[in-house]
Amino acid sequence: LIVENADVMPHNLVVVEPGSHVELSTVVQTKRPDQLDKKGRAYVPEKDARVLDATRLLEPGQKENLKMKAPSKEGEYEFVCTFPGHGMLMWGKLIVTKDVEAYLLAHPDAPKAELPSATHGQVAVGK
Repeated sequence: LIVENADVMPHNLVVVEPGSHVELSTVVQTKRPDQLDKKGRAYVPEKDARVLDATRLLEPGQKENLKMKAPSKEGEYEFVCTFPGHGMLMWGKLIVTKDVEAYLLAHPDAPKAELPSATHGQVAVGK
């Protein structure tokens, strides 16, 4: 994933297990920006297996390549910005499936990856 912050405030992207974006974005809200995880990232929950990977906190105009192996289990994973106050609105789904075409046929209302949204989105990823 190539993540670029085109906004005027900091953002990150944290890929998490299904159903966990609210709790994981909430647990870091009281952290200070200088409280970094072992990879030097602010506002990323530490030692939580539900966090699959994350970018660092990106300032306006910055970008980062996030290289991660797709989960082996098919499902509707989530991504979220855990910068304080953002997690309730800035989240979306990362669909992991062996058959993207079949998924899209079964979910005709699924937003397409080429139509990103700043506050909520969905991306289908084939394995």
